[in-house]
Amino acid sequence: MADLSFFGTQWTVYEMFYYFLLYSTIGWFVEVVYMTLETGEFQNRGFLNGPICPIYGFGMVMIIIVLTPIQSPVLLYFVSAVICTTWELIVGIFMEKVFNNTWWDYSHERFNFKGYICLKVSLLWGLGCLIVMKIFHPMMEKVISYIPHDVGLIVGWTFFIYIIFDSVISLCAVIRLNEKLRQLDSIQRKLRAASETIGGTVSGEVIELKAKYDRLVEKKDVWQERLLTAFPELHSNKYNDILSEMKNKLKKIKK
Repeated sequence: MADLSFFGTQWTVYEMFYYFLLYSTIGWFVEVVYMTLETGEFQNRGFLNGPICPIYGFGMVMIIIVLTPIQSPVLLYFVSAVICTTWELIVGIFMEKVFNNTWWDYSHERFNFKGYICLKVSLLWGLGCLIVMKIFHPMMEKVISYIPHDVGLIVGWTFFIYIIFDSVISLCAVIRLNEKLRQLDSIQRKLRAASETIGGTVSGEVIELKAKYDRLVEKKDVWQERLLTAFPELHSNKYNDILSEMKNKLKKIKK
């Protein structure tokens, strides 16, 4: 890990992992501060449970590889804005296709593309990368170089294992959430069918189905609740009405 070249570049896997870890953590911190200021309450942002947003880490690794040779601030600004915007678009589409959910939505912003990306955020990407590459990253290169070799390996592997573990937990939470939405939709269909069959009269079957529906909606899952809090604009392509109901109930419980 320490001496292995990162895909033939001038950096090692060891260095790139630390850059990934560093900027994933900084990205998480920026997200948390921004949302805390906007909403007035702390929100643990990001797909993972820990203080890491991998989308920022991977994005900055690409920026470091591509833009390190570029000296012009203007060129660096525009190229980094394009790279980060493209990366955000790819991740947004990928996560929607895999999980059948939309995780963020810029539809309310001007000059957006299907809610995945927007001009305002793209311009902020460029500014952020310019500041990082010209001011912050050179300092971080020195800091990482001062970490003792053996200590760096132990810490690196520890965080790597943790990220894998956290990713599995988060993936399982999304799978359970989608399954819960599917079950709730199935109960709703049965309720409608039962109501139509008995002409609107409340029967024992309807009462039982409603009770089952309410129990399932109110069933606590701390991992799912964290995801719903971290992604307030989460949209289900199949069961969004039910998901909205779950989010509203979660808000009432927190109040």
